[in-house]
Amino acid sequence: MSKARWMKNTVEEAATCTTKMPWERGLRRQAMITRRLETETRSVKISLAPLPEGLCLAG
Repeated sequence: MSKARWMKNTVEEAATCTTKMPWERGLRRQAMITRRLETETRSVKISLAPLPEGLCLAG
């Protein structure tokens, strides 16, 4: 009985969480790095690997 209550409380608490998880910051961070690299004046530039399919949470 207490295990079910613990799980219910954990799920409710997780639903109220407002902290951005690393996978949620990925697209915004990648866009920021891309903008910074576009303004880079060095002749050799770093390219970013594409995000794995299914990682996009936009929408």
